[in-house]
Amino acid sequence: MKSPVLKTFLAGVAFGISMTALSLYAQKPGYFVTSLETIAEMGRTRKDKKEENKFLRKRLKAMGFSDEEINENL
Repeated sequence: MKSPVLKTFLAGVAFGISMTALSLYAQKPGYFVTSLETIAEMGRTRKDKKEENKFLRKRLKAMGFSDEEINENL
């Protein structure tokens, strides 16, 4: 049985190898770099939004709102 970390690592390695092969095959690596940058930017945006929600949740909790009210508004 493989650990989740090993599965994630192997998936990342497979993804990297496949992107490299596609870049070499297409002879347009700039296109793939742009795509990867876009994916990375989406990940950063999602992470920032999650952190912002965490901060807002903490702030609203301190103001006395219940968990149900917070969940409705976030």
